[in-house]
Amino acid sequence: MLGLMIFIGLIAYTAWAFTAPAYRADALVAGFARFGDLDAAGISEKDLQRVGEGLAGYLRGDNATPQVQVTRHGLAQDAFSEREVRHMPDVKRLTDWGRFIWRIGLVAVALLGADALRAASDKDGDYPNIAGKAMLAAGLVFLGLMALFVVWALADFTGLFYQLHHWLFPNDLWQLDPMHHLMIQLMPEGFFVDYALAAIKRLAWLLLVFPAAIILLRLPKAKGAA
Repeated sequence: MLGLMIFIGLIAYTAWAFTAPAYRADALVAGFARFGDLDAAGISEKDLQRVGEGLAGYLRGDNATPQVQVTRHGLAQDAFSEREVRHMPDVKRLTDWGRFIWRIGLVAVALLGADALRAASDKDGDYPNIAGKAMLAAGLVFLGLMALFVVWALADFTGLFYQLHHWLFPNDLWQLDPMHHLMIQLMPEGFFVDYALAAIKRLAWLLLVFPAAIILLRLPKAKGAA
């Protein structure tokens, strides 16, 4: 059970690492400006901010719709087509799950903390060793799963990208036309490569689970422990 709680915590942090930037307009706008095809989009930097705020606000639940008014190629119009607007509830459902998993992880961490306090109060000399083994096992399973996706991404990011869309979305609304749809013009594959790399960098903190496990395994038992 201890190992399961630790594993849930690791998965929850991963969910946060991939979900949190989608709630920040500035993170989205920076990606638009860096990777988007602004000539095809025909949109100004001022309207990029408006689009980012519309998307981030919708995903956070602050806005009822991601739709915003922009000027494209000199014409005032809706930023997104009906197809793009219909796709966004699927994206929001995904980010909502990410936020839910993050909250579950916080509960798991709280339970781990309570269990550690219980062990300290009971002067349980076996606890550090048990916790170290659980931490090491959870970390290895988590690292193995992440390694599978990283190797796949390095070998064929486009294939992984499309497969994840098939797994995560119940329809084909995510298949957008880069000649016409603003969403794919501002968020091409390069945008998502950078998004994934930034999330993986945030996950580097989780590698601390291994030195922490080793420290716990090497701690001497408390006096009086069986």
